[in-house]
Parts: sequence; structure tokens; C-alpha cells
Amino acid sequence: MKKSANNRREKRPTVNTNDIYSVPSNGTIYSPFSFKIDPMEQLILVNFEKDPDEFYNIFEFQQACDKIGKNYFLVIAYRNDGASDVYYQAGFPFGSQESVLNSASFFVRPLEKAKFEVDSDSLDASFVFEDKIGREIKVRVNERNRQNKEPFFLLAPIGAISKKPVSLPVYSLYEFSFAKQKYTDIEIVIGKVKHKPDTFPMPIERSRNYFTRYSADTFNVDWNSNFNGPLSPLTPDNNSKIEDNAITYEIEENGGHCEIKRMSTKNKKHMIAIDFHPAIPDIVSLRQEADINGTFSISTDHTAGSLHGNYKIRRVDNDIDFEIHPTGGWEPNESRLVLKIVFFVVKIFKEWPKSYVWNAKIRLDESGEPVMQSGWKRL
Repeated sequence: MKKSANNRREKRPTVNTNDIYSVPSNGTIYSPFSFKIDPMEQLILVNFEKDPDEFYNIFEFQQACDKIGKNYFLVIAYRNDGASDVYYQAGFPFGSQESVLNSASFFVRPLEKAKFEVDSDSLDASFVFEDKIGREIKVRVNERNRQNKEPFFLLAPIGAISKKPVSLPVYSLYEFSFAKQKYTDIEIVIGKVKHKPDTFPMPIERSRNYFTRYSADTFNVDWNSNFNGPLSPLTPDNNSKIEDNAITYEIEENGGHCEIKRMSTKNKKHMIAIDFHPAIPDIVSLRQEADINGTFSISTDHTAGSLHGNYKIRRVDNDIDFEIHPTGGWEPNESRLVLKIVFFVVKIFKEWPKSYVWNAKIRLDESGEPVMQSGWKRL
């Protein structure tokens, strides 16, 4: 009988035994992890792959907010050859756009007429710019009667297109929905040539929809960006927590050793957390040939799903090999039948994380201090 992913996770050990260590702890711990929050706040994707331009077939329109609260706009023009051209306002607070796109070229444009307004009643998104060969591109999406929509949560499959990832992009799309054909006007004009927007093949919310989809509330986090350098020691407080670089670590004690059972970060609206079972050990105190296998789970606040996987840690001489693999992919926990069908039919929504693997080699120098070289790859 085939066992489910949930059953496989249940058989993993939930705590480390103390015999994985050979030397006592000095009270500190080293974290090989990082978070980086992307400043994007809203996005909309307009597909016209069935009626493409000679160069472009999808536009992605983003709005981001800088540290002082000023909004900026950006348009990703996906090309028919798999590359992309990025048109952005000067000063746009970039996140990981360059790293998740393939063969991206960047162009500054004023985008002074850009608009991205969405509320409970309507969506009004539009932009106009001149592309790299001098053509005017104009896109407008206006949806009315949003009062009865039932937006949902989606883990963005942006990681599926990246050939050389530099992080695991955990991009949470809150208030996500498709544009209803009955109430939506879409205009796509490239060099005075009009193009028809793609439609979605099945009804959602008892309505026919365009494949144009948008999120009014994005929370994009990059986990474990590629790294090469020394790790810094961290000391827990009296509540068994560590605050470092806007990351909160929750610590579990094991025979005097500090172990990371959870890490989290947040912005003004949302939070992401990663739980480890068993907790990540005190890596510098591991005994020779120590071999730890565990699981992890990534979740964000108020979401209908989580991302699961396995980790492996092994010490040989002064080297510690660490691997993370999201083998479980994203598991939606969506009660609406139609969305269960969508996620089943469009498998990329759930499957793309499984192709990501993070490998780190942590070397202990003569003083016992760790230096790490790490990176992601696609299988």
C-alpha cells in the first residue's frame, strides 16, 4: 500500500538525542539560515499566449513600496523565447526579480501614467510605456462588481521558471483571484496592434474567467539566499529566543546545547515561519559521523496550505554537509471543491518546490568557527 507524505513525515524523529554531540556547548548557536522580504505589495498577470506579439506573450505588473512609503511600478514583459524584459521606474526597490527571471534585461521607463487600485468594489490597473524597440505598449484591466468575489490564497509558482535560483522564493499571494469575463474589460495594445487576453479553461465561482489574475496583497520572502562566508554566533535570551537581522529563532535545549526548532520573520502585515523536526542541532558540537535526518514545514499567516520537505545533516572530519529538499511541495488545504480541482489540474502550483535543493558545506576552521558556502539548484 502506498504511504502518504503525511505518514512519512510522522515517522521522522521529533527530538535529537544527546549522543549526537561530542563536546559541550559554550551557550551559543550558529544559524545557516536567512530571510529576505521583497517590498512588492500587489501584482497582476495578463496572459495573451494564444494571441502573442512577435516578442511578448505575458505582462506582469507590480507595485512596490520603499522604506519611506513611496510607491513604484514595474512591468515584466515575458518573451516568446523564454527570456524577459523588465521596464521599471527609477528608484524601484528591487527584491529578487533578477534572480528568478531568465536572461532578464532591464530598462528604466517613467511609467508616470501607471495605476494599480483595487478595493472591495473594483480593480483598476493600467500602464503605458515605450518598449526597447520604440513601440508604445498600453495595457488596461478594469473589473467591476467585485463585492461577491471569493479571493483565495496561492503560493506563487514563480520558482518554476528560474533555471539558476539563488534562494527558495516563498511568495504568498493573498486576496488572489481571476478576472471575471462578465465584469472585466481588458485592453492590450502593442504598437497599435490589439491582442486578445487568454481565458481560463474552467469556471471558478460559477463564472467564466480570463486567465488574467491578480493579488491585492503579496508577501514575498526569499529563504536561504546563496551565501559564502563565516557564520556569526548567536546567544539565546532568557526566553529561549534569539532576535537577529529581523529573524526570530525559537530555541530548544538538549543537554546544554541550543537547537533551532523554529525561525520566523514578519513585515507590518504578514508573518512566515519554518518549523524543524527534530530541531536543527548545534552544528559546531556534532560528533564525528553524526547523521541527522529531519523534516521542515513552511507556513505563512492565515493561509490554506504549507510547504514541506526533508533535511539532512552529516559531519565528516571538519566538514558539515547540510541538504534541504522541499520533497513534499506545497500542500494546499483548500475547502472549496473548485479550487481543489484547479490545483489538481494545474499541478505546477503544488509541484514546483520539489525541484529545488539547497546544499551547504560548513567547514570548521582551526578555532572551531564555521565558514559556510551554500546555494540552491534545480533538479
